[in-house]
Amino acid sequence: MLTAFTISPKAVAAALAFVLLGGLQASADLTSAEARGRSAYFGEKGSALDDATARIGTLTTKLPASSLPCASCHGRTGLGKAERGVQPSQITRDALTRPYTVKEATGRKRPPYTLTSFRNAVRTGKDAGGNDLSEAMPRFNLTDKQLADLWAFLAVVGEVTDPGITDTAITIGVVADPRHPATRSQLKVLDALAADINAIGGAHGRKLKFEGLAPSAAAAAASTYFALIAPQGAAPAGLDPDLPVVSLLPSETPSAGGFALVASEADQVAALRRYAVEAFEVVSLRDACAAKKGDTVLLASTGCLVNARPARRVLMTHSVFSSLPPASRASLPAETYIAIAAPLGRIDPQAQAAFAGTRAKAGGDKSAILSEADAYSAAAVLVESLMRAGRDISRVGFVEKLEGLRDFSGAMTPALSFGPNRHVGSRGAEIVRYDPAKGTLATSGTWVEPETR
Repeated sequence: MLTAFTISPKAVAAALAFVLLGGLQASADLTSAEARGRSAYFGEKGSALDDATARIGTLTTKLPASSLPCASCHGRTGLGKAERGVQPSQITRDALTRPYTVKEATGRKRPPYTLTSFRNAVRTGKDAGGNDLSEAMPRFNLTDKQLADLWAFLAVVGEVTDPGITDTAITIGVVADPRHPATRSQLKVLDALAADINAIGGAHGRKLKFEGLAPSAAAAAASTYFALIAPQGAAPAGLDPDLPVVSLLPSETPSAGGFALVASEADQVAALRRYAVEAFEVVSLRDACAAKKGDTVLLASTGCLVNARPARRVLMTHSVFSSLPPASRASLPAETYIAIAAPLGRIDPQAQAAFAGTRAKAGGDKSAILSEADAYSAAAVLVESLMRAGRDISRVGFVEKLEGLRDFSGAMTPALSFGPNRHVGSRGAEIVRYDPAKGTLATSGTWVEPETR
């Protein structure tokens, strides 16, 4: 959990220890052959695997090679990752070319690999000594040149990192519309937050940097940034599905790397509908545009405010409420209820204090405080996961740490929990009553989560 700015004490200690020990050597730049080999190793779009096929063991069925990239079994650094009783071999160049006979974990022995024997192994499933490789090892129909590229990459596989990360820095993109009135304030808060983190050693010896980018540029972000935050709503469409993104609201198209802080507008509306059933026994909410006297209605847009006035009760999300001119709110029915995804009463006091401290350093504008809280919250989730992931970080490992967050209370939101099948941290909303005569919201209400779909 985060402390004064809410990083856990163990994470702080690890970051400081890394600084004292001096850090690691920077990754090497890739040659063109190594870059092509890397693309094939990870099965990236446009790689040699796109047009190749593979077979498993003695089966004759040909499978798309792109569905069986090397990294899926041998890991990001070529060291192999055990799964379901199978332990893939280490395939770094050092491991393959040791100048002596190697005894594998399976008990078989083989001499050092050469490029020729490596090509034969990938195509036929025979190792450098002519022994059969595991049945789980696919046989690929790649060309000599494609396999030479892969062989070249295996010499540096342990040194290569994901985009946006170097030996000294991690760069995070911030998807922010430059026309949004709060964009400048959000970026200032993030800069202040990064300064606090970097002052204690950064994220395991790497300085954290936030860089703003327009939504129109986000589709190309995967080659530049390690991850993104999108604090002004949902993540833009067209992002690389494996690019980690922490957004305020869920995307309409879920992805492996996409995470959201709070419930979508649709889920907030679903919470209002459930509340209407449980509190008022109203099974079907009428649209405010068709409101009649005595109805309980849903106000989905400001355009139907006039139509809603005869209703007995009006329910709406906070985004609709906040878009109503203050003078117009006085005309709402006495029974008006608002769904709030991040009510103040459900935000940890320590997180509130940490946010206030960061805003003070950033010189925050009072009119932008809610937007600043959204940016701070997305960054807090991201930083906590970076700290948990450690120095040897990858996008895959980072996503795993995000999915492991439970009851995280360091953001300006209710406690957040994620999982492999749960990429929305807080699913519900608090339904609070608004008093049009006084112009005040109740300090507390009823927390409602929509029915699981």
